[in-house]
Amino acid sequence: MSTRTTLVLTAALAALPALAQERPSEGDLFGGDTPETKPAPADAPRPDESSLFGDAPASTPATQGAAATSAPETSSAMPQDRDAQALGGPAATNAFDTEEAVEDPLKIGGRFYLRAFTQGNEGVSFGNTSFSAPMLVDGYFDARPTDRLRGFVLGRLTFDPTRQAGSTGLIPTGTSTSNISADPRVVLDQAWLRFDLEHKLFITAGKQHVKWGTSRFWNPTDFLSPQRKDPLALFDARTGATMLKVHVPWEEKGWNFYAIGMLDNAGPANTLGRVGGAARAEVVLGSTELGLDAVIQRGRKPRFGLDISSGLGPIDIYGELALKKGSDTPLYRLPENVSLGDLLGQVQGNDGGGPPDIGALPIEAYYPDGYTPQVSGGATWTFAYSENDTATVGVEYFYNSTGYPTSLAYPYLIFQGQYQPFYVGRHYAAVYALLAGPGSWDNTNFILSNLGNLSDRSFTTRLDVTHRALRYLSVEAFIAANYGQRGGEFRFALNLPALRMGEQVTAPIVVAPPTLQAGVGLRIDL
Repeated sequence: MSTRTTLVLTAALAALPALAQERPSEGDLFGGDTPETKPAPADAPRPDESSLFGDAPASTPATQGAAATSAPETSSAMPQDRDAQALGGPAATNAFDTEEAVEDPLKIGGRFYLRAFTQGNEGVSFGNTSFSAPMLVDGYFDARPTDRLRGFVLGRLTFDPTRQAGSTGLIPTGTSTSNISADPRVVLDQAWLRFDLEHKLFITAGKQHVKWGTSRFWNPTDFLSPQRKDPLALFDARTGATMLKVHVPWEEKGWNFYAIGMLDNAGPANTLGRVGGAARAEVVLGSTELGLDAVIQRGRKPRFGLDISSGLGPIDIYGELALKKGSDTPLYRLPENVSLGDLLGQVQGNDGGGPPDIGALPIEAYYPDGYTPQVSGGATWTFAYSENDTATVGVEYFYNSTGYPTSLAYPYLIFQGQYQPFYVGRHYAAVYALLAGPGSWDNTNFILSNLGNLSDRSFTTRLDVTHRALRYLSVEAFIAANYGQRGGEFRFALNLPALRMGEQVTAPIVVAPPTLQAGVGLRIDL
């Protein structure tokens, strides 16, 4: 073996321990900063064998400086070999820094919600007490390929095995389960795409949730949702609305401005003239937050809204005002101090004993003149009752100018399809209290709510308890009592004979007033 070959093998074997010990750092692998070491320039010349194995004489400092000075010129003048091009090529681009990719860009999750309800009615035996067990399953795909782009799709399956196939309730209950059918039903809750333009305009297009208003129970300025919220429900089961939302934030002031095009809020917008428009401004003035909004749609009255929230010492106050001229649907004027049963008796006598025609009742339909305001407002106070525990109490009031002062009109509204729970009366009030994780029960919350329709003097009191049993499993339970005037909204009762509605004849209807309600629920959130 030649001397030159022996030297090569000896140098290679001596370098192996050093190579094994000098493991590349994460910064070398993933493009992080490594200030301690500075890599050689990519265009530095490759050393020859003489400088590697010591055949050439050692260079003096002056010679080394000259070589370093002339190296760039030599490198640029002479083409590099294949090894130098491979090892000293352009630097790799980090896809995470350039927003080309993010870690885990697609998340898949959902919700599995099982509930069971029962309601006791006056004079109804235990065996005939109503019972329902609605099921709700949500599944979603949440794609975020970059921090500036996001797509979201959520589908929902609802099913109630305790209902007869094809059955529908004549009387709306106002609960979040009243519209769950007996047959499995799949709906699209959300499907939207969100992105920004130059970090100044933030655009969300598709079926989405947008809630306006600051009140807890009654939200008259929640214009963009096609359905009213059930104020007692722990889970808001309303589906989204299709719209194009443009958000312009003013970060220096903390203000926000929105412009929205609505495609299905008042029915499908199958022509350009049916596309609705909305705008909202959110302004912060000291400790006060103010919201101003307006909605314009063909076929509906223009609506204007104002909401406010602020702090007065330890008390937080809030309020909403919804204003429009007239009404989108007719109101009904019944003769004073006369029930619907009395009117039906008069019509039945005129018809010769046959089923009375509800369309022949002497009830006047009219549209109000001027503006019809809806106002809600309240206050909350959070205080410490021990070293580590707090409680919150609150009150709220709602005035509805298009509501009815008595319950005499409720049955007629049901037949006309205009009975809207929690918005049918003229005056409402609520008192509530919240305990979040009291004492050693860190995973348990208690909510006590008392709602009353002051116009018909009917009330309901409800206690909700939620407990986080496992990381993803929540257990819910509630019990509610209904009391007050019989026939009022929260003690609704009905006793009607067979009726004729045009050519259709309905069977007699008997509804006993509710006395007690209870329910449990299991929810898995992934």
